Amino acid sequence: MKISVQNPGITDVLGMDEGFAAIKKAGFDAVDFDLSSFYRWDDIINGRKCDFFFDGKTLWNYVEEAKKAAEKYGIEFGQVHAPFPCYIPKCPEGTANVQETVKLSIDACGYLGCDKIVVHPAFDGSARYPSLTHEEEYKLNIDFYSSLIPSLKKNHVVCCLENMWKQDWGTKKIYTACCSDMNEAARYIDELNAIAGEKLFGFCLDTGHLLLLSLDVYDCIVALGDRIVALHVHDNNGVDDEHVLPYTGVLNWSRFIKGLREISYKGTINFETCGVHRKFPKELLPSMLSLLADTGKYFDEKINAPEEQ
Repeated sequence: MKISVQNPGITDVLGMDEGFAAIKKAGFDAVDFDLSSFYRWDDIINGRKCDFFFDGKTLWNYVEEAKKAAEKYGIEFGQVHAPFPCYIPKCPEGTANVQETVKLSIDACGYLGCDKIVVHPAFDGSARYPSLTHEEEYKLNIDFYSSLIPSLKKNHVVCCLENMWKQDWGTKKIYTACCSDMNEAARYIDELNAIAGEKLFGFCLDTGHLLLLSLDVYDCIVALGDRIVALHVHDNNGVDDEHVLPYTGVLNWSRFIKGLREISYKGTINFETCGVHRKFPKELLPSMLSLLADTGKYFDEKINAPEEQ
């Protein structure tokens, strides 16, 4: 399998050229190219447009710079991550703005020659004062993702839904959210593909989000099966969404390996570990990346090892 890492905490620290060089030297094959960090939360929830996406040049200059660096060092774009949140309960303008940047991100994905984009579902992140019923949330997402179908078809890109969590902002307790129920996630993907008339939708399984909700990674993998086409691999302490390296939190990685082995997963092993990228001094980033790439290769070997006789 190809081994991938998200670029935040790497290309923004080392620069685009040096960042891609470090990714290649560490042993990675691909990147999870992030576009979500350029749209500030405060601007999103207050309905302010983001110049990075809407001035007609900054996004494309950035994408072109990344494409040149990737080609120089032989790194593929395994997946792109679109901006989020995709639904702002009290700000229709904010919702419309972000959903427009998702379509721009799909265009960028196509330009980069990338065939997958991760798009968070539209949901209310507040567990204490939810603004949607379950039925309203489901319809909202069917309508939202369906609106992306023309852009996905034009760019030959598969849209990956992701399992989410929400929080009671008063107590900080974490609760299940959209697509954290694997049966519901499967229903979304199957219905959206039926609407599209082809397989334009798949799933990006986020291991850290599963852990926060005390969901067993093996059970979730098996429940989704071949709907899983992308991964966000990271660990945490079971309480905070830390995005740290595997084996530095409490996730049962043997269950992760067993699940992917059972469904014969052949996609990319992608690490979403920016929470730890920025913890290391710039000088130690290459060593950290090498360990992470070695972890990906270890997963690959274990998942694809010959069956014991």
